[in-house]
Amino acid sequence: MIRIDFTAEMIAELNYKRYHHPHPRVQHKMEVLYLKSQGLTHQEIRGI
Repeated sequence: MIRIDFTAEMIAELNYKRYHHPHPRVQHKMEVLYLKSQGLTHQEIRGI
């Protein structure tokens, strides 16, 4: 499994882009990455 260490700047950017990116699919991907940055598991994210 790949482990990504998110910086505070990265988390802030993900948080912004999950609501403000013009493409809905990118918004969804940013949401998933944001949730991963908050420590949620794949199973927890899938259930949201």
